[in-house]
Amino acid sequence: MNHNYPNYPMYPPNSYQPYPFSYSRQYQPVNPSLFIQSANKTLVILKDAEKIVEKISKSEDFSKRLMTFAQQSKLNEVKKMISSIGVKTIPIIRFTPSGLVLNFSNSKSEPNCCLLQLKIRWGQ
Repeated sequence: MNHNYPNYPMYPPNSYQPYPFSYSRQYQPVNPSLFIQSANKTLVILKDAEKIVEKISKSEDFSKRLMTFAQQSKLNEVKKMISSIGVKTIPIIRFTPSGLVLNFSNSKSEPNCCLLQLKIRWGQ
Protein backbone atom coordinates (compact mmCIF):
# COMPACT_ATOMS: atom_id res chain seq x y z
CA MET A 1 0.00 0.00 0.00
CA ASN A 2 1.17 3.51 -0.82
CA HIS A 3 1.59 5.33 2.48
CA ASN A 4 1.42 8.80 0.89
CA TYR A 5 -2.08 8.06 -0.37
CA PRO A 6 -3.65 5.65 2.07
CA ASN A 7 -7.09 5.53 0.39
CA TYR A 8 -5.82 4.75 -3.11
CA PRO A 9 -4.19 1.74 -4.75
CA MET A 10 -0.48 1.89 -5.45
CA TYR A 11 -0.35 4.44 -8.28
CA PRO A 12 2.55 6.88 -8.53
CA PRO A 13 1.63 10.48 -7.67
CA ASN A 14 0.29 12.51 -10.65
CA SER A 15 -0.23 9.44 -12.83
CA TYR A 16 -3.27 9.09 -15.06
CA GLN A 17 -6.15 7.31 -13.37
CA PRO A 18 -9.02 6.02 -15.54
CA TYR A 19 -12.48 7.25 -14.74
CA PRO A 20 -14.59 4.71 -12.88
CA PHE A 21 -17.38 5.02 -15.48
CA SER A 22 -17.48 4.42 -19.22
CA TYR A 23 -18.26 7.17 -21.70
CA SER A 24 -20.66 6.28 -24.50
CA ARG A 25 -20.02 8.20 -27.71
CA GLN A 26 -22.99 9.08 -29.92
CA TYR A 27 -22.55 8.26 -33.61
CA GLN A 28 -24.52 9.49 -36.59
CA PRO A 29 -26.63 6.87 -38.37
CA VAL A 30 -24.63 5.35 -41.21
CA ASN A 31 -25.57 5.93 -44.83
CA PRO A 32 -23.35 3.86 -47.13
CA SER A 33 -24.52 5.43 -50.44
CA LEU A 34 -21.54 7.81 -50.81
CA PHE A 35 -19.18 5.09 -49.61
CA ILE A 36 -20.54 2.67 -52.24
CA GLN A 37 -20.40 5.36 -54.94
CA SER A 38 -16.74 6.07 -54.09
CA ALA A 39 -15.93 2.35 -54.12
CA ASN A 40 -17.45 2.02 -57.60
CA LYS A 41 -15.34 4.93 -58.85
CA THR A 42 -12.29 3.36 -57.26
CA LEU A 43 -12.91 0.16 -59.24
CA VAL A 44 -12.29 2.11 -62.46
CA ILE A 45 -8.89 3.35 -61.32
CA LEU A 46 -7.97 -0.07 -59.92
CA LYS A 47 -8.60 -1.60 -63.35
CA ASP A 48 -6.42 1.07 -64.97
CA ALA A 49 -3.66 0.48 -62.42
CA GLU A 50 -3.90 -3.25 -63.11
CA LYS A 51 -3.53 -2.67 -66.89
CA ILE A 52 -0.36 -0.65 -66.32
CA VAL A 53 1.17 -3.18 -63.93
CA GLU A 54 0.28 -6.02 -66.28
CA LYS A 55 1.92 -4.27 -69.26
CA ILE A 56 5.08 -3.54 -67.27
CA SER A 57 5.26 -7.09 -65.92
CA LYS A 58 4.76 -8.75 -69.32
CA SER A 59 6.80 -6.55 -71.67
CA GLU A 60 10.52 -6.14 -71.13
CA ASP A 61 10.73 -3.78 -74.12
CA PHE A 62 7.95 -1.54 -72.75
CA SER A 63 9.48 -1.54 -69.28
CA LYS A 64 12.93 -0.69 -70.58
CA ARG A 65 11.64 2.21 -72.71
CA LEU A 66 9.50 3.54 -69.85
CA MET A 67 12.44 3.45 -67.44
CA THR A 68 14.72 5.13 -69.98
CA PHE A 69 12.28 7.99 -70.58
CA ALA A 70 11.70 8.37 -66.86
CA GLN A 71 15.41 8.48 -66.09
CA GLN A 72 15.79 11.14 -68.80
CA SER A 73 12.89 13.10 -67.20
CA LYS A 74 10.85 12.85 -70.40
CA LEU A 75 7.47 13.09 -68.71
CA ASN A 76 5.48 13.55 -71.93
CA GLU A 77 6.95 10.36 -73.39
CA VAL A 78 6.09 8.43 -70.22
CA LYS A 79 2.53 9.82 -70.37
CA LYS A 80 2.22 8.73 -74.00
CA MET A 81 3.37 5.23 -73.11
CA ILE A 82 0.90 4.99 -70.22
CA SER A 83 -1.90 6.31 -72.47
CA SER A 84 -1.04 3.76 -75.15
CA ILE A 85 -2.06 0.98 -72.77
CA GLY A 86 -5.69 2.10 -73.04
CA VAL A 87 -6.33 3.39 -69.56
CA LYS A 88 -9.32 5.67 -68.88
CA THR A 89 -7.60 7.53 -66.05
CA ILE A 90 -4.17 9.03 -66.69
CA PRO A 91 -2.36 9.15 -63.36
CA ILE A 92 -0.16 11.93 -62.06
CA ILE A 93 3.29 10.55 -62.75
CA ARG A 94 6.44 11.01 -60.70
CA PHE A 95 9.77 9.28 -60.91
CA THR A 96 12.34 8.84 -58.22
CA PRO A 97 15.83 7.37 -58.58
CA SER A 98 14.41 4.12 -57.26
CA GLY A 99 11.10 3.85 -59.09
CA LEU A 100 7.88 5.08 -60.60
CA VAL A 101 5.03 6.65 -58.60
CA LEU A 102 1.55 6.85 -60.12
CA ASN A 103 -1.27 8.72 -58.38
CA PHE A 104 -4.69 7.83 -59.73
CA SER A 105 -7.64 10.02 -58.87
CA ASN A 106 -11.18 9.66 -60.10
CA SER A 107 -12.49 12.86 -58.60
CA LYS A 108 -12.80 15.34 -61.45
CA SER A 109 -16.26 16.38 -60.29
CA GLU A 110 -15.92 15.42 -56.63
CA PRO A 111 -12.76 16.43 -54.80
CA ASN A 112 -11.39 13.88 -52.35
CA CYS A 113 -13.48 11.04 -53.74
CA CYS A 114 -10.91 8.38 -54.43
CA LEU A 115 -7.14 8.20 -54.66
CA LEU A 116 -4.89 5.27 -55.42
CA GLN A 117 -1.11 5.59 -55.19
CA LEU A 118 0.95 2.95 -56.96
CA LYS A 119 4.70 2.70 -56.44
CA ILE A 120 6.75 0.40 -58.63
CA ARG A 121 10.40 0.01 -57.71
CA TRP A 122 13.22 -0.37 -60.22
CA GLY A 123 16.23 0.34 -58.03
CA GLN A 124 17.56 0.24 -54.51
